[in-house]
Amino acid sequence: MSTLTLSVANRIIETALRKARELNLPPMGCAVLDAGGHLKAFQAEDGLAFARVHVCQGKAWGSLGVGVDSDKIAERYMSGGPNPGFINALNAMTGGKVVPLAGGVLIRDAEGRIIGAAGVSGAKPEEDEVCARAGVEAGLRD
Repeated sequence: MSTLTLSVANRIIETALRKARELNLPPMGCAVLDAGGHLKAFQAEDGLAFARVHVCQGKAWGSLGVGVDSDKIAERYMSGGPNPGFINALNAMTGGKVVPLAGGVLIRDAEGRIIGAAGVSGAKPEEDEVCARAGVEAGLRD
């Protein structure tokens, strides 16, 4: 698989939301973006706060833009490490599209190429991350 199909995107979302129900989390949303950062698929559970739609996409978009899972972006942002202004500058250049919180996971094909990203929001960032990872792992299984 060298491109992200709608079938795979939907499987990622279905699994991520199922994981959220298993963990008894609040209403969740999941966005899947293709490698170009375009929305491929999205679902929001009943009761999801409206801004979470943008948070899901921002986590995935930031992962794609920087080339790492969003938990790494969050670590860099919170640590004030060697380049504390990087995420702020990136947000300024992109109209605030990057959400520096865990819950965005890159989707890679069998050769390791990035073909998209999934972003989950609705619970604590670390819980969002668990759901996103479960979705991506299941989505890539044949």
